[in-house]
Amino acid sequence: MIHIDLKIKIAVLIAIFITLQSCRKTTPTTSHPNSSLNEAGKEVYTEALTIAVDTSVTSFENLTVLDATYRKGIQSETHSYYTENGGKTRWLFEDIPSRIFSQYIEALKCIEEDGLNPETYRRSALKKVVDSAYKYKLPNDYKAYLDKQITASFLLFAKHLTSGRFSKRAYGKHTWIKPKYKYRNIDMLLHLGDNDDLEAKLASLYPKGEQYRRMKYKYIQLKNQPLDTIRVIKFSDPKNFVYGYTDPEVESLRNALAKKGFGSVPKIDPQEVDSTLIWALKRFQRSNGLTPDGSLGIQTLNRLNMNKARQRDLLRLNMERMRVFNNDLGDDYIIVNIPDYKLFLYHKDSLIYQTKVVVGRAQSSTPIFTDSIRSIEFRPTWSVPQSIIRKEMIPQMLLQEDPERYKNRGYTMYENGKVIDPLEVDWTNPLVHKRAFYFVEAPSERNSLGLVKFLLNNNMSIYLHDTPSKYLFEREQRALSHGCVRVQNPSQLAYHLLKNEGDGKSWTEEKVKDFMNNNKRNQYRVKLNTKYMINILYYTISVDKKGEATIKNDIYDLDNEQLKDIKRFES
Repeated sequence: MIHIDLKIKIAVLIAIFITLQSCRKTTPTTSHPNSSLNEAGKEVYTEALTIAVDTSVTSFENLTVLDATYRKGIQSETHSYYTENGGKTRWLFEDIPSRIFSQYIEALKCIEEDGLNPETYRRSALKKVVDSAYKYKLPNDYKAYLDKQITASFLLFAKHLTSGRFSKRAYGKHTWIKPKYKYRNIDMLLHLGDNDDLEAKLASLYPKGEQYRRMKYKYIQLKNQPLDTIRVIKFSDPKNFVYGYTDPEVESLRNALAKKGFGSVPKIDPQEVDSTLIWALKRFQRSNGLTPDGSLGIQTLNRLNMNKARQRDLLRLNMERMRVFNNDLGDDYIIVNIPDYKLFLYHKDSLIYQTKVVVGRAQSSTPIFTDSIRSIEFRPTWSVPQSIIRKEMIPQMLLQEDPERYKNRGYTMYENGKVIDPLEVDWTNPLVHKRAFYFVEAPSERNSLGLVKFLLNNNMSIYLHDTPSKYLFEREQRALSHGCVRVQNPSQLAYHLLKNEGDGKSWTEEKVKDFMNNNKRNQYRVKLNTKYMINILYYTISVDKKGEATIKNDIYDLDNEQLKDIKRFES
């Protein structure tokens, strides 16, 4: 009987053990311990067979990043991602590549349509090594290493979409300041849900504007067409292009102009510059928005040599510029396109107002940057920059032998905070340039800033303003200022900015003009309650609704330099 009871007890213990083991099997850490897909065949990241990643800083120092400008930053971001992700793989699991790896590879496949190169992000190489890793059942440590390489590729791609591929802050004397991207690209991966579409997330980083879409469509069209074989016109020294100059290239120029509809019958020799050729060249220049001076400047030669390949390059370049300045401007914003010489005011992406502007000369160019309008000042003074005092005003006083030249025009001169008499200064003394003079122009309709200025928040002393030189707006080429942006109709711009301010003043255009012309309103500032962002841009091509491209003047000669900068990613 005791023997039977012992058998029963043993049987019960075995049954309990089997039951416990059975319960343990029905409550595993994942519902599919040998697969990264659940019973429904769906991938759930928190349950997938992820692989531990070495998060030591040194393990990220040799990651491949095919952009020297961002290499260190991308390696650091990749390290941050895995540190915050718990040190586990995101793209590759023990048994299979993840769903988002396939989506990423597919997304890279199409980026050539945006002028980007998939191999900058190692699309072919990554796909090949990942396929091999699973085909030949390579170790998990190797897959973890590949996972880091994929993350570095992804973060570089996201960086290029949000910050562009330009490597410089300035090209020659021309300042190019990228907007600061507000978000961390690693957050896109950290917060990617199981049902999220990575391709759609990446697509959201591209510009949404109609102009970008048109440029892209035109770029695809030209990319799929055979390139034309136009002969490039080159002169060793274009300054020699004057009446009577003879060169075989002159005949090539005649032929090129004739093909564009600007024929000229040579008076004697087709290889000689004569009045008929000069006249044809002037007509060509006028039709292309260039100064019709009959000389062969850089802009004229660029237009003469324009072909499909060049158009395609300009589309690719300007799509890049649009991606760089794809910043959120809010509901109310201003766009100034320097090569267009125009200002556009928008509310919720609808054009409210536009006007002509004057921008900086090539020697004192207007910076390309983003900012916001701080306030409007009626009847401003002008504190002259030191560079203008030393390089222009003092030399003019010497040339005219008139120390009171600027005093008589409404300027007060200061040194060490005290008013000085210009007659008591020896302006011919070479040491005068080492003294810190300050010239301040009093408010008046003759003031260099006109009767109103629009203050921005930058530290470069760049702002928008009125001007007494209204005749300049009649010129086609309006790169004429020291860097600030002169507005043709500032009273109308001020009215549009102030009319909805709700400050109790009920602004009308008449009231704006009254403030501009009333000398009791000297240096009267109105702080704006509405935030107006402003992008000062540099776009040298546009595409209209019919798909026709219009080339703008590259007034700062930036196109070739920036094209060279991004073409390093072609190979």
